[in-house]
Amino acid sequence: MALGWITPTSLLGSVVRNPKISFVVLDDILKIGKVTKLVRSQLPAMTPNHLRSAAALLRALERLPVTTPGIEMTFGFMQRNTDGNYGWADITISGHEITLGVGEHFYDPGVGGDTESRDIFAATAGGDTTDGDIDDWIEVATVISAEGEVDVEDYSDYDAIDWASEE
Repeated sequence: MALGWITPTSLLGSVVRNPKISFVVLDDILKIGKVTKLVRSQLPAMTPNHLRSAAALLRALERLPVTTPGIEMTFGFMQRNTDGNYGWADITISGHEITLGVGEHFYDPGVGGDTESRDIFAATAGGDTTDGDIDDWIEVATVISAEGEVDVEDYSDYDAIDWASEE
């Protein structure tokens, strides 16, 4: 079922607005391929539980611009430092939105800790615009994933995910 994406109609970049289902512009759809490639590059280092979540995430990303009912997770890469500081880049996706975020936690034993996070890209099904640039997220996520680990919060309903369709 599609919910709100702008869908490409040709290789020349024309798009057609589907009032029921469109929200991501063609350029964003093409850049989602970079996100998919980054997740795929990390598959060999993942645990079985991470692989299960990665499969659902990849399914949802590859179906775009069609949304994926049942998907609900935050899938990310975290780079830890031994002194209590760490950074992350994550993908939060559900049946109605996608957000690419980054963050850092700063810690000093004499002062304590502080956390900063921000969304780099966001799009909502049925919306008319997107916010941010996927390439900015890719730049940070590539560095963190190269030396980090996978971190997942997965609340997906795997029975509701359409695993069979060609969308």
